[in-house]
Amino acid sequence: MGTDYIYHGQNHFTGVHTGDRLRINTRDRDAVITRLPANIFPEYILIRVNEFDKVAMTPLDEWIEYLKDGTIRPDTTVPGLREAREKLKYYSMSTSERHAYDEHLNVIMIQNDVLDTAKWEGRIEGLAEGEAKGKAEGLAERLAEGKTRLRQTAVNMKHMGISTADIAECTGLPVAEIEKL
Repeated sequence: MGTDYIYHGQNHFTGVHTGDRLRINTRDRDAVITRLPANIFPEYILIRVNEFDKVAMTPLDEWIEYLKDGTIRPDTTVPGLREAREKLKYYSMSTSERHAYDEHLNVIMIQNDVLDTAKWEGRIEGLAEGEAKGKAEGLAERLAEGKTRLRQTAVNMKHMGISTADIAECTGLPVAEIEKL
């Protein structure tokens, strides 16, 4: 029995009769390489939690302290222990408290989904309105441009000596407007 609380080990295969160490041939890039099993097989770490009676100095010590007595320092920065604390809080709740907490989280998720959907619908609606406004403005511009061309055509026809009635019939402009040109 050892006195430490953490032990590290690897697989070593020793011949029962000859005492020699087993070597394993492996193929690596078309070459056969001999390796010890400890270089191939996994390493093992044994932690004797009940033997830990020290003050936690390293992240591993903090984890061992947690495994031994279930306490986590309030100022811990060890990866994973803050998440473990939150899980401990959750599982230390009564069934009704846990149910209320879960319902609260569901409500928050639904609210976030509603907000995301509203944002998405707002963007789609804004794009549609922008497109409709753009089409309306484009149509108004094209109509104004068309009317300007009709007037210019009427002016040209007037210079050619065509009668106001004929110009009105060809362009669709009122006679009074043609006379003002």
